[in-house]
Amino acid sequence: MELARTSIGLVAAFTVPTAFDWHSRRPWYVIVFTLFYGALAVAPSGVGLKEVAVLFSLTLASACLALLKKPETWKLPSLLPAWKKIRPNSISTLRLSRMEYGAAIVGTLSILLPIYLGFDAGLRFVRRNILDNDQVIIVFSGMLIAVFGCQQVIGRVVRPLVEKILEKIKSKEFEEGVGDFIKAGPHVGWIERFILFVFLVSGNPAPAALVVTAKSLARFPEIQQAEKLVGDYYLVGTLTSVAVALVASGITRMALGMPPL
Repeated sequence: MELARTSIGLVAAFTVPTAFDWHSRRPWYVIVFTLFYGALAVAPSGVGLKEVAVLFSLTLASACLALLKKPETWKLPSLLPAWKKIRPNSISTLRLSRMEYGAAIVGTLSILLPIYLGFDAGLRFVRRNILDNDQVIIVFSGMLIAVFGCQQVIGRVVRPLVEKILEKIKSKEFEEGVGDFIKAGPHVGWIERFILFVFLVSGNPAPAALVVTAKSLARFPEIQQAEKLVGDYYLVGTLTSVAVALVASGITRMALGMPPL
C-alpha cells in the first residue's frame, strides 16, 4: 500500500495544477503545489536520496511544463499591495496609550501557550490519523486526480466540439447563453466527478447512476433549447467525465486492496 500511496500521490501532485491553468497564469503555484503535495506523498516512506531525487524530478517536470506553456509572468505573488491598502486605515483608527499597548502585548503573550498546546495536539492528531494513514492519502489523492487531474483529458476530448460552438457564437448563429452553458461545464464536471468518486469508492454504484440522471434532468431544458452540436458536447463531456471517475475510483479501490467495482 505504501507504493500505491506514493504513486497516486505523485500523479495527483503533477496533474491537479493542469485543471486551473496554473502553468500559463501562475507557474509558481504549480511548483509549490507539486513540491508540497509530492512531499506529502513520499514523506512517510522516509526522506532519503531516492525520495528527494523523485520529488526533485517531478517538480522539475512541472516547471518545464510551465515553461512550455509560456506563462504571462514568473513574478512571485506579493502581499505588499494588499498590505498598503490595509495599513493606512489600521494606523488611522488605532490610537493606543502605553497602558493599552502593554495590555495588548501581555494579552497576546498569555494566549500563545494555549495556542501552542492546541496546535501541537492538533498537529499530532493530523499526523497520526491522516499523514501516517496510507488509506486516507490514497483516497484523497485519487479524488484529486478524478476531479481535477483529468480535466485536461476531458478538455481535449470535447475541444473540437467547443471550437465549433464558439465559432457559431462568434458568427451569431448561437446565442450568448450557449457560451455561458459551455463555461459552466468544467465546474459542473468537478462536482459530478467528486460525487461519483465518493459513491464508487465506497462501493455504492446505484446512487452514482442517480447523480448522472439528476444532472441530465437539471440541464435538459438548456440542451433542448440549443442545437444538436451543443447536445453532442454535453453527451461527450458527460460520458468522458463518468469514464474518468470510474477509472480513478477503480484504481483507488485496487490500491486499497479492494476489487475495482
